[in-house]
Amino acid sequence: MKKGTSFELLVKAIYEEILLQDELENTVVEHDVKVIGKSGLAHQIDVYWEFIRAGVVHRVAVECKDYRGNVSIGKIRDFHSALNDIGNINGIFVTTSAYQSGAIKYANHHGIALKSVAEPSEKELSIINGVKTIVVNGNAHCIANVRMVPYLDADWVFANTDITEVNLFTIDCMTDELKVFDKNYNLLGTILDFENRLPRAPESTIGLSHKYDFDDAYLHVPNSGYPPLKLKALVYEYDTYTYTTKSVTHFKPIAQAILKDVLTEECHFFKKSVDVTNECG
Repeated sequence: MKKGTSFELLVKAIYEEILLQDELENTVVEHDVKVIGKSGLAHQIDVYWEFIRAGVVHRVAVECKDYRGNVSIGKIRDFHSALNDIGNINGIFVTTSAYQSGAIKYANHHGIALKSVAEPSEKELSIINGVKTIVVNGNAHCIANVRMVPYLDADWVFANTDITEVNLFTIDCMTDELKVFDKNYNLLGTILDFENRLPRAPESTIGLSHKYDFDDAYLHVPNSGYPPLKLKALVYEYDTYTYTTKSVTHFKPIAQAILKDVLTEECHFFKKSVDVTNECG
């Protein structure tokens, strides 16, 4: 790749992004194009595109110079001469450095846009709008040491099952498997559901008690060999505590390059995005 080609391709990519944002999606941005002027001479254009609006053809030629020193008026004159020979074309001059004062005056007089491309500084990135930091403080009201006791309707159980006062009835399953149904066999919730609904107040308290009363509900114990058993109440004993968290999210704007207009100072951040970092405590 010849010297300066990588810079030309960067400028091409920047303008492809700009044209896409301007909703000119079908515009093809070309690199290293030969355009024949009125004189019959072929002019090498680093970056070129054209589009039609309201029946009018708009052509743009971009001259790219990857320079260390400032661009002289001579370089702008040469570019202007090529534009004149081609005719009906807009010119943009892009460099990695700066422009001499005479070059700026000449370009401004002849309607040539002057741009610079560089890696954006922290100060330049700071002009990108957006939230820089979000702090979220959280207080999670939790429960612990949960103990559940089901109160069955003894008369119904003795009348409808072979369970007696002497038989040992064992519940051995997960809390999300133990279910409570109404008389129409509609699910009212699992034991875990009722646990999740327990009041979290007062906070940081030991030995709380909460009772769920039922009018006509039934407790289904899987793999017990019994039908759903009529239930009078569920009583929960538990403790509450508060878990405090703090999360800080930093949003740092980043961009691969910045294209800046020398006269208006209007900026385009190429491949603009946000770098996100989180801190938890």
